[in-house]
Amino acid sequence: MTRTTKIFALCILLLLAVTASAQDNKSIVAHANGDGTLKLGDEKFKVSTVVIKLFEDGKAEINLISEITVFVSGTWSWKDDSKQVISLKISGGATGGGVEASGELFLRDSSEAGQRRSIDRVSLNGTSKTTHRDLALNFQAKS
Repeated sequence: MTRTTKIFALCILLLLAVTASAQDNKSIVAHANGDGTLKLGDEKFKVSTVVIKLFEDGKAEINLISEITVFVSGTWSWKDDSKQVISLKISGGATGGGVEASGELFLRDSSEAGQRRSIDRVSLNGTSKTTHRDLALNFQAKS
């Protein structure tokens, strides 16, 4: 995937996320540029951007921008009454098989008012339902 294509995909994702956020102020949209690694079996992909949309009904959509773009969905909940740590359970993906994974999303407060936040770090561990390969995501946002 070329750099121009990655930038275009990111702009579209952010536009969709901001538009959806404006329609539902109780949802949380978080994004960050940074450094991360997505491992799927023996393959490794460098992750440069993560966009996460958390819906009021407990559903989550996660977009990972890398050499490939990965879309996964699942559920979320606040961890231990914290307003900075979110538990994630991934149960689907762009394909019918998808992945099963769990992990945590750490948020940092944004300088903007309201429910908009930015990602501090994300970690997920799980397995591909179709290939049965292990999956791991470790992402750290830039300061």
